[in-house]
Amino acid sequence: MNLLRAWFLSRLLREKILVLAFVGLGAAIWLSSAAEDLTANLRKFRAAEAELATQAIWLGNRETIEAAAAAAARNLDGAKTYDATFLVAEVLGMAKRSGLGVVTEPPRTQRSAQFAVHTMQVSMRKADLAAVIRFYQELASKAPYLGLEQISVQGDRSAPGMINVTLQVTSVELLGAAAPPVTPAPEKSAPGKA
Repeated sequence: MNLLRAWFLSRLLREKILVLAFVGLGAAIWLSSAAEDLTANLRKFRAAEAELATQAIWLGNRETIEAAAAAAARNLDGAKTYDATFLVAEVLGMAKRSGLGVVTEPPRTQRSAQFAVHTMQVSMRKADLAAVIRFYQELASKAPYLGLEQISVQGDRSAPGMINVTLQVTSVELLGAAAPPVTPAPEKSAPGKA
């Protein structure tokens, strides 16, 4: 440290001022960066606090939510719910019956103890509006087992009168204890057997 001090004192006044200016500029840059990091960390901390508060509310209402889910499960017919494979088959069948060519993405699934919700994206290019309406009406007739979460409609620039549509279709599947037990059909006895 004494060597650095001796070197600094041996400099001319203008060199001392220049060295102090560079040190001050370096300190200002470092403080600015440290302040940005501090504010970013404070923002993350506040976001984490808000997320924890939201989770606490959900956890606090756990019994109410589970009771509502159980009530909803009792109102659903387990035979009419759609798993991911049946969702794809049903959407492709509705598109074919409506006269639409569609492109689909594989379904994504979110599971809980009682339900599985399958979500799949469906795209239709250069589609006729009447065919899209037929598709929508058939989809709406299958509620609450199938539903439409999002829709995006744009006119096709290369084909006047045609539209490009992107949909997010969801299906509900009952799982485990939520699904009502399936009772087998009574066996019919063959003629002549008692």
